[in-house]
Amino acid sequence: MSDICIQNNCNIPAMFNGECALHCNKSDYQTDKMNGKLKEFYDDLEYHIRKNVLKNSSEEPKKEIASGKYAQENLPTKKQKIIHLRQIKFPERDPRDEFDFFKLLKQFKGIHFDDSTIYFGSINLPNVQLFFQDCIFLNDWSIHSFLMIEDVTERTIFQNCVFQGAVTSASPESAIDKLEIESYLFNDCTFKCQVIFHRGTYLKSIFFNSEGFIQKICNLHIENCEFKERLLLNKSEIEVLKIQNMEFEGKVELKECDTKYTLISNVNFKSLFDAYKTKFNQFKMNRSIFDDFSGFEKCEFGCVGSTSLEKIEFEYVTFLNFTNFRKAKFYSGLDFEHTNLKESPNFLNAEINYKNTNRETFRIIKHSFDKIGNQIEANKYFALEMKKYKEELKAKNGFSAEKAVLWLNESISNFGSSIFTPLSLMLVTAIIYYFLILGYENNYVYKIYEPLNEYIISISKNLNALAKGIPPYGRFLKEGMEFVTLIYHIFFLTFTWHFIVAVKRCTKR
Repeated sequence: MSDICIQNNCNIPAMFNGECALHCNKSDYQTDKMNGKLKEFYDDLEYHIRKNVLKNSSEEPKKEIASGKYAQENLPTKKQKIIHLRQIKFPERDPRDEFDFFKLLKQFKGIHFDDSTIYFGSINLPNVQLFFQDCIFLNDWSIHSFLMIEDVTERTIFQNCVFQGAVTSASPESAIDKLEIESYLFNDCTFKCQVIFHRGTYLKSIFFNSEGFIQKICNLHIENCEFKERLLLNKSEIEVLKIQNMEFEGKVELKECDTKYTLISNVNFKSLFDAYKTKFNQFKMNRSIFDDFSGFEKCEFGCVGSTSLEKIEFEYVTFLNFTNFRKAKFYSGLDFEHTNLKESPNFLNAEINYKNTNRETFRIIKHSFDKIGNQIEANKYFALEMKKYKEELKAKNGFSAEKAVLWLNESISNFGSSIFTPLSLMLVTAIIYYFLILGYENNYVYKIYEPLNEYIISISKNLNALAKGIPPYGRFLKEGMEFVTLIYHIFFLTFTWHFIVAVKRCTKR
């Protein structure tokens, strides 16, 4: 086994299977403390900083450098330096230890962690600037009020990092220092577990990813936070997204995302909200307010062909400005009944599952098109509204004239939305009447069963007399077939009226 660490360019003695304490794999805190890794890591890190980072020309051996004298010398000089620590595996720590390596780090102006593995769960050095690049965080990680290194190109704290455990920024209610983040946090990072932001003030967006980067998060929960500027979640794949009990002062962008479950509850969007082309598998929003424009253009809600998902709900949601649902698709239905609208929403070319949508939702959409003069789309949703109304009446026991009228309207012209059905009925009625005239003129009815002729003649005379007595139709009815002609006129005129209504609704300006 070599006496020097096998890592490239490392001149530190190997103590752990051919590697020094900086580069060897770490375990939990108790194990590393018992086998001497934590004490050795402190000494190796101090030696590495002096010999390889600060390029100190002194040739003292490691044991003299680690004696403690170095930690106190030239402190004002070190406070002006930003050191670069690369390819180091940082262990778990306890601030009560004499060999806690944070005592070394806090002596510098800034620390640049590069391509390193992080075992410890948080870093809280209020006066030290930080930047993590290409690092792997193996355990749960807690966010504090970090200072960012000033010359970082992407203006973020974490760049291209991988978080194997949960990421949280929970600030306890009893905490004296309030969590406040002044810079962007994550740029092109990968999250293997949940990300939770609870309380705290964010002056920038949490995420600031490169264009085209697809971010994947299994669970993102944001609650009781204050966002002074934008929140950017574009092109993210999120299993569970929960945003609750908070206010956004800046723009919220949720464009081209894919979420399995989304809950937005008790949230006030003071500025623009844009969810362009996002896919929401399950979606529920309640007790929220949109002060500015809200865009859901080309969004997809629910799954194609799924009937088991709950309908999309906007429960007690207030829209104080224009709302855009143009070309949105609601595969599992829509519940817009309990929304408050100051302006008419835009549902142009939207697709809504009829089965799982209530009548009030169709009425609201119909009214929105009526208000802007789009009669063609308004008529489409009027028909859907009437169908739902018919279903509501059908659920009530007993027969009523209203049920009959709705049934006839739906059967003849689908509430004025079909041209071909009444036109077909007009043609069929005319053909039947034509054959009835032929039968009457050639006495086909009387030849079917002659013993009934007396009864047929008696009944027809009475019905024809009744038909003649109805002004002004009496004089226009065919002689000998007055009653049949009257019935024909009633049906034909009814179908004609439905045809005219349907034509007008398709062409009305």
